[in-house]
Amino acid sequence: MHNRKAYYNNACQSNAHRFRTHNEHPMKKMWKAKMNAKMNAKFNSQFNQPPVNVRETDNSYELYLFAPGYEKSDFVISLTDQVLTISVADKQKEEGNWKRQEFTPNGFSRQFELNEKTDKAAIAATYKNGVLILSLPKLEGFETSRHEIEID
Repeated sequence: MHNRKAYYNNACQSNAHRFRTHNEHPMKKMWKAKMNAKMNAKFNSQFNQPPVNVRETDNSYELYLFAPGYEKSDFVISLTDQVLTISVADKQKEEGNWKRQEFTPNGFSRQFELNEKTDKAAIAATYKNGVLILSLPKLEGFETSRHEIEID
């Protein structure tokens, strides 16, 4: 009959000795590769998301989406229930003998949840100088009232 505790301790010490002699856990390279792949995918998905500035005025909200390198016809803007979606499909890569290529316009999709203050039927969009500007007017009765507060 075996002493389980002694057998377990002996196995643990033997494995620990093996790892010490190789200076690295055998699965460490695989774990690093998986983590690098996850980090690269996360970085690339964030990198492909164009930045957006949102401004609120008294009568509307304005979205400024920075997306140079596209044409008006590339954008697809849709509204489903309360979600506004702005997307661009992946373009075919231009074949050629590039000496240096630091960017390629890739497709993206951005979604924004609208509140009940927005007039969904009156949304307008323009594209100038690489910036897509969406105007989201507010419904009547939801205009922003502002007043200044003095500091004592």
